Amino acid sequence: MTARSAVIITCLSAGFLVRVICFMTDFPRDSFLEATKDCQPDFRRVTVEYIDRLTKEKVPVVFSLKHLAEQLGIDYIALRDLVRDRDGYYTYYLIKKKSGGKRRIVVPYENLKRIQRWILDNILEKQTVHPCCKGFIKGSNTLGNAKAHVGKKYIRKFDLKDFFESIDVRRVYGVFREIGYSPAVSYDLASLCTIKISDGKYNAMPQYKKLWFGHLNAIFYPVLAQGAPTSPALSNLICRKLDARMEKYAIKNGLNYSRYADDMTFSGDDLTKLPKSSFILKIVSEEGLKLNHKKTGTYGRDSRQEVTGVLVDGNKPRVPQKFKRQIYRHLHFCKKYGTWQHFDHIMPGVGYARQWLYGKIYYVNSIEPDEGKKMLALANNLDWGLMM
Repeated sequence: MTARSAVIITCLSAGFLVRVICFMTDFPRDSFLEATKDCQPDFRRVTVEYIDRLTKEKVPVVFSLKHLAEQLGIDYIALRDLVRDRDGYYTYYLIKKKSGGKRRIVVPYENLKRIQRWILDNILEKQTVHPCCKGFIKGSNTLGNAKAHVGKKYIRKFDLKDFFESIDVRRVYGVFREIGYSPAVSYDLASLCTIKISDGKYNAMPQYKKLWFGHLNAIFYPVLAQGAPTSPALSNLICRKLDARMEKYAIKNGLNYSRYADDMTFSGDDLTKLPKSSFILKIVSEEGLKLNHKKTGTYGRDSRQEVTGVLVDGNKPRVPQKFKRQIYRHLHFCKKYGTWQHFDHIMPGVGYARQWLYGKIYYVNSIEPDEGKKMLALANNLDWGLMM
């Protein structure tokens, strides 16, 4: 399946069967006009307006679920069944949170994930998010989110509770409608990006999973799945109005504002100007989201000022000392006992230990280049043998 896979559009209007060969990202408008010249004028006008609207947005023209199946290069019946029974195309499991407790993860099977990635690459990533949004967009990272708050006297942080699961299919449908897709196509695209566990799937779950995933069976409308590749992009698009309202408040009060996924941060030099929880709660509620009051916090110079894992209480961003010490500790034991022996002791059976450690070092290097170069020099001098 490529970005220019040929498909055939079939239109039936006023007794005319129209078949037009087209490409997903390069719709042959002139060919379509020629092929439909004998169709009803209203049909041509409405259809061409639809084509032009989507072409302007630089997204694929999709007329129906069957047409989408052709563009995806999969069987229409298989896609139709997937839309109807999509809860059976997910894996449900739990992971431990650093702060304690567990996080629910709902990951699509590979066939559904490929479809979601197509939607992400060809539609969602073509849309513009608010400039204050720093998470899950190309070229953004935790450092970019933290930079706006470096050197400020005060920081106030807020957290959105159950972020993805607070966004249901109605709002996702609205995103695709705003892009320009028809109601039917928008419904199908939104359905492919959301999840609700059916009674049959829920009843077949072991008891411990029922305790954690029962809410996905009890909800009335499907919601964004925690592990779907489309969920971050959709949440960013849905939060454009939220970000605009928060930025407006920040500018009015001489503050900086940024959002990284479910983390919202305000910073400034006047404590009285920082937004109160009641104000944020009002806006968040009006935008159909929920505030996690347990994670609201205010931090001055006398406390640890950290934004998405980056320290911002100095003149430039820094990596927490504990994180750097852990890396140096691994490097020390690798040199003392050998790389294989060390990682076999702390993470036996893991085949990506080398990449894991280098990933941490490159992260430090992206924020503190001088420190990162020291770490890289030590890592490069180790004997990694056959370790990947």
